[in-house]
Parts: sequence; structure tokens; C-alpha cells
Amino acid sequence: MSKLQQLKILIIRYQEGKCSKEEIEQLRAWLREPESTELLEKVCDMLPETASDKYLLFKKTDVYLKVMNDERVRPALTNIGISGRTLWWRKPWAAAVAVVLLVMAPFFYYTSPFFDTGEKITSEEFAVVPGGDRALIILDDGRELNLEEIEDTVIVQRGFSIVKDGDGAIYYQYDRAEELAEADVFNTVVTPKGGQYQITLPDGTRVWLNAESKLKYPVYFDENIREVELEGEGYFEVAKQTMNGKRVPFMVLSGAQKLEVLGTTFNIQSYGHGITTTLVEGKVRLGLGNTDKKVVLQANDQAKLQSEEQQFDVRKVDPLYATAWKDGSFSFRKASIKDVMETIARWYDVDVIYKTTVEGSRFTGTISRFEQIDKLLQLIELTESVHFTIEGRRIIVEE
Repeated sequence: MSKLQQLKILIIRYQEGKCSKEEIEQLRAWLREPESTELLEKVCDMLPETASDKYLLFKKTDVYLKVMNDERVRPALTNIGISGRTLWWRKPWAAAVAVVLLVMAPFFYYTSPFFDTGEKITSEEFAVVPGGDRALIILDDGRELNLEEIEDTVIVQRGFSIVKDGDGAIYYQYDRAEELAEADVFNTVVTPKGGQYQITLPDGTRVWLNAESKLKYPVYFDENIREVELEGEGYFEVAKQTMNGKRVPFMVLSGAQKLEVLGTTFNIQSYGHGITTTLVEGKVRLGLGNTDKKVVLQANDQAKLQSEEQQFDVRKVDPLYATAWKDGSFSFRKASIKDVMETIARWYDVDVIYKTTVEGSRFTGTISRFEQIDKLLQLIELTESVHFTIEGRRIIVEE
């Protein structure tokens, strides 16, 4: 049996709380070796993932933290890499581990079931909390329904019903589709600051809306074209649809940009200062208003459209950084502090006040979107370029 397989067995036993004292000592002895960090990452990648997507990250971080919470092992954290003004990690879950170990190690020591001293550490409830599944749906007649507060699972409309499933996502069912085909009936889903939501459109396309976003769509798509309007940020998994053997186009209108789907999965971010389109798989064609400017994106392409430039800037990227929000993480690569704070402000519904220019400061890293705000800000402070003060729902940015 290889060392990796032996370590996997020990890690699983450790995760389940079945390790003997001898096995725990053996585990720690292995992890004090030079290749320990890389080896543990490999093992955690192999662990079964049984939790919901939102909390998969912490199934792995919980194991990693329990194992690494030892003074003799902690020096191995230098392998993660903190230098100058940039933080970097190889894996999203390892980033969360680094954050928690660096700023919360004493907390995990005293609350871990493997280091139970009989004393518990408590903390005050924070006024600023992470966002969650919150949205309004605006019906065609102008009525607004809070999807978070709706207890009935079905909203009956003329010719169709809006169904809220057990996970809170919504989708459509029809009883008189022929009537809807002749009428222009639209619904709009709006997420506030601190909100997100998932919807399955009438054609089967799945859309995840990020905070402070809006998606307008017909409750019954035309048989020749499918068209929606997006403000803010949305992640799309487009369902294939054909009519008489021909593909039915799917279009996303975002400001001056028109996206035509030739593939399936992509992310659009359009929060006012520009539009960023990231293609995960498949192919899309982008157009610009009424001009003849067009560009075709392949998988892993990212196109940026700045309103003042009126042209697309296309480059290859790792889609992780653009789509991590859908899976419950913030993920940045050489992002300016202002861009980072804009993202945080939308999700935690806070205002950001700058008392320094923070020009030139860049941040790279990944952390859960469900972390407490003060812990998240402590991570950014490790760049040694900024300092934060929380005053109610305001975050003060200083040198």
C-alpha cells in the first residue's frame, strides 16, 4: 500500500473521529515531513464530498485544520506562500485553510473535538453577515413577490405556474402554453445587495444570479429565438433547443453587448463600469450594439468591454476566478483592492469608505463567501497594503 493510500485511510478515520492516539501521532509525524502540504492537499482532493455545494469547501478545510493545528506542524504553512503585497494559494479550499489558520488558529484549537478542554469560546453576533438566497420576482402585472418569504411552493398564473423547489430555486410549469405563445409575458428576478438566487428558465436553461443583479425573461420563449436581459452578474448553463432540426439561438443582452450562445456555459459580469464575459465551455459570439463589431469566444476565453473604448479585449484565463462565486467562494487574481472591496460590499451589503488611494495594491486569493466579515478583511490586511475598520455597516479603508 502506497504512502498516499495509507494517509488517505488515516485522514478519513481522523475526519470520522475514529483515530487512536497512536494513529494521530503517526499522522502528525508524516505531516512534519517536507512534502507534507502537497501530500495533504492530494489526500483532501480524494476525500468523498457528501455535503451540499455551498459547504463542500469546509468539509475539506475542517479536516485540514484539525490535522495542521499543531505547533510542530504549523511551520509547514510557509509552503502556502505569503510575500509582499500578494497572497497566493494553489487550491480554493487550501486558501480558506490558510486564512483560518493564520487568523483563527486559537479558536480552532479550543473548539476542535480532538483538543477538547471542557471550555468553549464564544463570540458576539456580528451585525454584518454574509449574503444568502434572497430575491424578488416581478410579475408581468407589476406585482413583486419576495421569494425568500413565499411559503407556498407554487405561484399560479394564467397559463403557467412558478414552482419553488425544496432548495429554494424556481422553475416553470405550463398548462396552456398555446396561449402564452401568442402573448408577450415577462418576469424579472432581482437580487439585492447581499442576495443571490438560482432559476431554471422556461427552456430549461439554469441561471445563477449574483448579488445586486436583475434578469428579465419571457415566461414562454419564441420558437425561433430565446432572448433575456441581464444587469449585474449571472452564470448560465444554456439548454440546447432545436426547431425543425435547427438550433434555436439563445441571446443575452447586457448594456451595449449582445451575446449569442453557440455553446453552453458562461459567466457575464456587468456592474456598470464594463462588461466581462468568461466562457467556461462551448462557444459564444459577442456583438456590440448596432455596430458590426463581433468576436467569437472559445472555452477559457474572457472578453472585456469598456464602454468608453467600444471594443472587446479578449484573453485566455482560468474561469475559476470568474465563476467561483456560484460555488460559494470569492476568488481573485491580481485584482485591485477597489475591485475586491466592490465585490465584498455587494455580498455583505456594506458601504466602503476610502481614506487612502490604495492605488497599485493587488490581491490574489480564494476564500469562502460565508466567512465572517472581520476574518475576511484580516486576510486582505496580510498584504500589508491596507488596514480596515468596521463601523456598523461601513468599512473604512486606510493605509
